[in-house]
Amino acid sequence: MLDAGDTKCLPVVAAMLNPELGLPFDDIDLQHQMQQYHWYVSGYRMSFHDPNDEETKALFTDLPATQTMFRVVVKANNTRVMMDNLITSLKACLEEMASLGPGFVSMHAPKKLATGMKGHAC
Repeated sequence: MLDAGDTKCLPVVAAMLNPELGLPFDDIDLQHQMQQYHWYVSGYRMSFHDPNDEETKALFTDLPATQTMFRVVVKANNTRVMMDNLITSLKACLEEMASLGPGFVSMHAPKKLATGMKGHAC
């Protein structure tokens, strides 16, 4: 991605919560939680809905269809103070969600829409 008329790069940092930890939340939950700290951290599901067979399929062969990830765009006008605040907010969100343990209820769990069609809350 480019910024400032193709002269400076706009870094995008992508990561995922470690699936081996067995956390009751994922990167999309993290996206929702970070909003309360006024940060927009994009969460993505690493899958797609195949219209041919109506199945959800993984985008990559080495990850399950349930895998999620998040990304942060670091703009040219971000300051060290802003990045420190981002890290502090990220840690606070992870601690808040982890403190609920198994009682954490995903904010984006698949839900039936009023029309009876399948959908997601986000």
